[in-house]
Amino acid sequence: MNKKKTLVTLLSASTLLALSLTLTNSTVHAADTTEQNSQVNNVNQTTSNIDSNSTNSSNNINQNNDLELRTENALRAANIARSSLTQEQISNLSKINYDTNSKSKTGTIFTYDQYRQVAQNTINRDSRYSVPFFNAKKMKNMPATYTRDAQTGKKAKLDIWDTWVVQDEKTGQVVNYNGYQLAIAMMGIPRKNDSHIYLLYNKYGDNELKNWKTAGPIFGFGASPLDQEWSGSATVNKDGSIQLFYTDVDTREGTNHQKISTVNLGLEIKDGKVRIARRSNRHVIFEGDGYYYQTYSQWKSTNKGADNIAMRDAHVIQVDGKRYLVFEASTGTQNYQGKDQIYNWQNYGGTDAQAIKDFLDITGDEDMTSRASWGNAAIGVISLTDDENNPQLDDVYTPLVTSPMVSDEIERPNVIKLNGKYYLFATTRLNRGTGNDLWLEANKKIGDNVGLLGWVSDDLLSGYKPLNGNADVLNCSVPFNWRTATYSYYPVPVPGRDDLVLVTSYMTNRGYAAGSGKRSTLAPSFLVRINSDDTTEVLDVVTNQGDWIYDETSSNQDLLASNINEARLKGEPDAPKDGVLRKLFKKQNKAKKNVKKLTKKQKNKKSVNKVKKPAKRHH
Repeated sequence: MNKKKTLVTLLSASTLLALSLTLTNSTVHAADTTEQNSQVNNVNQTTSNIDSNSTNSSNNINQNNDLELRTENALRAANIARSSLTQEQISNLSKINYDTNSKSKTGTIFTYDQYRQVAQNTINRDSRYSVPFFNAKKMKNMPATYTRDAQTGKKAKLDIWDTWVVQDEKTGQVVNYNGYQLAIAMMGIPRKNDSHIYLLYNKYGDNELKNWKTAGPIFGFGASPLDQEWSGSATVNKDGSIQLFYTDVDTREGTNHQKISTVNLGLEIKDGKVRIARRSNRHVIFEGDGYYYQTYSQWKSTNKGADNIAMRDAHVIQVDGKRYLVFEASTGTQNYQGKDQIYNWQNYGGTDAQAIKDFLDITGDEDMTSRASWGNAAIGVISLTDDENNPQLDDVYTPLVTSPMVSDEIERPNVIKLNGKYYLFATTRLNRGTGNDLWLEANKKIGDNVGLLGWVSDDLLSGYKPLNGNADVLNCSVPFNWRTATYSYYPVPVPGRDDLVLVTSYMTNRGYAAGSGKRSTLAPSFLVRINSDDTTEVLDVVTNQGDWIYDETSSNQDLLASNINEARLKGEPDAPKDGVLRKLFKKQNKAKKNVKKLTKKQKNKKSVNKVKKPAKRHH
């Protein structure tokens, strides 16, 4: 393990973050009520507290007001006259750090230019990336979520959100476990501080939502709201036991102290029922090392209520006999958060002309400066020891992807190996990023700002390049408070295909966001095509709700909305009215008819390997 380095104390602040998150009411990933209230209580914090002694990269900062030639050229390219700038702007411009020597040490950077492109694709409803519109009247609560609650022990109607299946650690395919498909899901009573993980099961290949059953909470009943379990992954060991990786969360301090953890599960199948017969070797694997990944104590020492902490969502993958966990984190001192990140030119990306405009926008806005100073989301990776049933930390590696200055949250990473390449996916919210103008415009035009990002590499541990040139794979398409709003996108491979993934998610934001009785449920899954040139495209091919295994029986095109009225329920807010939306629905109708014809042909095929490529999405 690499030697830890000394932490530079940073003070992070935000005057508007918590309030903006509350107003947009976007789904909070497993956050407890206590922390949400804590964030709101800190909205009066001012950016004067930010990063008073941040000097990590100051050696290359010009201390005078003389501008470097590259800066002067960028201003000219952006048609910005120096005479139009204030002294404060010139002073800020003189501090720009063009040094890129550290770039190779911090993994692939998700840049501000890429963030802006994702936002613009969302705002413009680019149909290559827009989540399909679903028929709201046909969406159902998941019957299996009417079950005994982990905390109360009594039957209750639960929300279900982040969900993952037991997968083959090499291929990512859904495991056929003695004739069953197994899933683990976060569930809890709506509007309660109740976040625990449960085991669900269904016959392998059964794509009916109503046929899923609940085996109960992973750790039994009598659970406490102070000790929660969040998202992770699972695979099968050589002895047939299930190795579950998840997030232990301690909320005793009114915060979310997250720890990547594991437990070994022994299952019993009898009379068509699956139950947890044994739990063993439950322990924490990793909480951060301080250098590559921020620890809880580092975060706590500077947090004033607006900074996000992340150490969660571990995804297991095996390469050459070695197990790795890819997870959501925050950068450590190797590339730490702070105001100095605003002056690191490599964080901007794109052309110098656009970057100089972005720089002036960020440094000229108090809240954006604050957001940029604490943005340090990362997708990390560690390796495990060879004891499958009781794995320990083996080694810690530099992050695969980081977003200093750009975003403070990129979550639920997921790696799929196709054609010898590693495809890395992760969900995000634009309002966890720096660009207030961008995510606010997305909220205005769409009513939400969530999406799925993606990268590809020949090597699991490094060299990731953004899919589509900007990492954009999916954009939200409906307001957050509609029944058909989706999040927590989790792609899985399609058997027999190396150019498709099936995207799963949950639908209807938690806490009855779409109205009374409309609980969070599993959404219809849909296909995304991955092209040989590392571009992607959403296809108008959808399945039943909660379908994890795509085959020739999966498609259910009746769940696609034919028009704007079908995508929303009566009483829900109107959709933003614009020509782009109407045009998109019109073309989706045409695509829906084309796919229905294709589906009839597919039913005559014996294997998914023989199925023709689904119809290209019209846009």
